[in-house]
Amino acid sequence: MTNEETAKELPAAEEATAPRRASHARHSAEAAPQMRKGLPHLFGRKEKSNVVIGDVRYYDGAELSRPLEMPTYVRITLLVAMAIAAIAGGVVLSKYFDQIMNEPIRQQEALQENLTREVSYDFPSLTALMPLSDEEMMATLSEAGYTLYERTPVGTDPDGGFEVIKLPADVSLEEAGAMYLTGIDKLSAPDAVKLLKGAWTLTVTRKAGDDLRLRYADFQSGSIESAIQAAMQAEGLENTEITDSGVDDSGNTYQAGVVSTDAGTCNWRVSVIELDEVYDISGLPNTAFYVGIRLTAQA
Repeated sequence: MTNEETAKELPAAEEATAPRRASHARHSAEAAPQMRKGLPHLFGRKEKSNVVIGDVRYYDGAELSRPLEMPTYVRITLLVAMAIAAIAGGVVLSKYFDQIMNEPIRQQEALQENLTREVSYDFPSLTALMPLSDEEMMATLSEAGYTLYERTPVGTDPDGGFEVIKLPADVSLEEAGAMYLTGIDKLSAPDAVKLLKGAWTLTVTRKAGDDLRLRYADFQSGSIESAIQAAMQAEGLENTEITDSGVDDSGNTYQAGVVSTDAGTCNWRVSVIELDEVYDISGLPNTAFYVGIRLTAQA
C-alpha cells in the first residue's frame, strides 16, 4: 500500500469513529442556540423567551415552577366583586323578607285605615228622580256636587237610560278611572275598599219601562238585616208597605213593596248579599255587603 493510499484511508477511518451529528444540526454560527424574546405583557409581567435549536423551539418553562399565587390586581378585583355581590345579595334578601314578613301587616293597616275613614255616600232619592228625564237626572246629580264617572253617558243608548258612578269624595276621577280599567276583582282589598266605600252606581233603563237601580257596598251595618234596614231608611222606604221578602235564587236576602211617587205608584226592592259573593277579592271583611235598591214604575 502506498503512502498516498494510506493518507486517503485515515480521514475515512477518523470520520467513521467520530461522533455523528444530529440530522438537524447546523454548522458554524447556525449551530448556536437562538434566543428569541416574546412580546411584552400588557399588564407588565416579565417577558417570555424561547430557544430554537434547529427546527425545534423550546419554550421558557419558568412559569411552570413559579409559586401558584394569585396576582395582586386579580385579588383586589375579586375582593371588590365579592363585596359588591354581598351588598346586592343583602339588599335582595332584605326586600324579600320585608315582602314576606311586613307586607301583610301593611296591607292590613291600609285596609283598616280605609274602612274607618269618614266618607259620605250622599245617596240620591230614587223616588224624586223617577219623574225626571235622563238629562234632568244628570243635571240634578251634577248640581249636587258629586264627583261622577259616566260609564254609559246620557244619549248613547238608543233606548234611553244611562249609567253613572258617584265616587268617594277623597278619590279623584283619574284614580278611580284607573282602578275601574284594572277591574275591581283585580284590586287589593285596601284599594277595593277605598274605591267602594262612599261610592254608588245608578243605572237607568227605559227599554221595558222606567227602571232605576242603585247599588253600593255596605261596610258599616254588620249584618244583612241591618244593611236592608239602612238602605230602606236612606231611600225613605221604611214606612212603606212590604209585599214580599225572603231569599232569591241568587242568594240575595230581600224585601219588596210599593211606594207612591210623582210618577205614580212604583215597586221597590232592596236586596243584600255578602260582598265576597260579588267580587273575588282576598282579604275583604266578612261583614261587608253588596246592596241593591230597585225602583220600577208600574205599567
